[in-house]
Amino acid sequence: MLNDKTVPAALLRMHFHDCFIRGCDGSVLLEGNDAVEESCPRLVSCADILALAARDVVALSGGPTWDVPQGRKDARSSKSSDMKQLPAPTFNISQLQKRFSQRGLSMDDLFALSDLVALHMNGCIIKF
Repeated sequence: MLNDKTVPAALLRMHFHDCFIRGCDGSVLLEGNDAVEESCPRLVSCADILALAARDVVALSGGPTWDVPQGRKDARSSKSSDMKQLPAPTFNISQLQKRFSQRGLSMDDLFALSDLVALHMNGCIIKF
């Protein structure tokens, strides 16, 4: 993070993608799940690691912090077709609102989690 100022936005975006599809299950990190489970059986999940990393990197870059409950279960499968559920970067506000409401998310969630929010670091705005 010290050498690459895009890391906070990238980790936060990865966490958003993970949570939006199936609910923070680590499916975006499927290749690493077995290695984590082998090293730390039933102690930590990739889903928790990603959630904690996103929170910590945002806080370290001067952004807000939030509580991260732990105990998520990692996904055992992932489909590239699931990515179609993500809001497209070209969506207008009506399309974003519809996609978020399909997931049971509010307008507050939309503004907190979508590309409408920018991460401010060192005077720069990085869209995630």
